[in-house]
Parts: sequence; structure tokens; C-alpha cells
Amino acid sequence: MPNSIAEYYKDELLDWKNSIHSNSREMTEFEQKLEDVIRRNSIVGIAQKVEKHQEKLNKVSKKLYTLQALIQKQLEVLKRNDTLLDDKSINHETEDRQLKLRSRMKEVEKEYIDAKYGCYNFLSGTLKK
Repeated sequence: MPNSIAEYYKDELLDWKNSIHSNSREMTEFEQKLEDVIRRNSIVGIAQKVEKHQEKLNKVSKKLYTLQALIQKQLEVLKRNDTLLDDKSINHETEDRQLKLRSRMKEVEKEYIDAKYGCYNFLSGTLKK
């Protein structure tokens, strides 16, 4: 259990990095499955339907990439000479940045979940036909 604010923030940021990495891996798998649907199916208009899902995944992917960079910056702010800051050194700006990152991460994760389940529904419906 963290015993300082900086340690708590660092743990939270690392969890987000791991989540982003996992989501990115899943998105790559979805993109491959969507490409497979186009290659295997001769259904009229399938490419347009697939493109809609690929665009959603790309949009989320860009947001996750941006978040990754912001998370890395925040991790760097929490350290001085490779040592985590003590609680007295955590200023309002650092706290505010962490809060904004938390909110943004929550928002992008929701968007990813919507895109993910949209792909699941599309793929399962397409593969049934």
C-alpha cells in the first residue's frame, strides 16, 4: 500500500499505462479481425461497415497514445533525481494534472469499451451470416 501521495499517483499512472497497453493490444486484434471480414466476405457494403468500426478504434487509439505521453510526463514530474517527491513537494498543479488525467482516462476508457463492444456485435453478426 502506498505511503505517500507521489507513490499513490505513481501506482495509479502505472496502472493506466498497463491498461492502455492492454487496450492497444486488443485494438490491434480487432483491426485484424475486421480486415479478415473484408477479405473473406463478398457482402455488398461490408467495407463501409468495417470502416466505421476501424475509425472508432483509430480515434480511441490516438487518444490513448496522447494519454500515454501525458502519463509519462506526470511520472517524470513526480520524481526528482530518480526519487519520488515527498508529500510536501506535491503542489496544487501536480494534483490538478493528476485529477485531469484521471478524468480523461475514465472518459477514454468508456469510449474504448463502446468501440470494443460495437466491434464484438458487428463481428458476431457478420460471422453468423
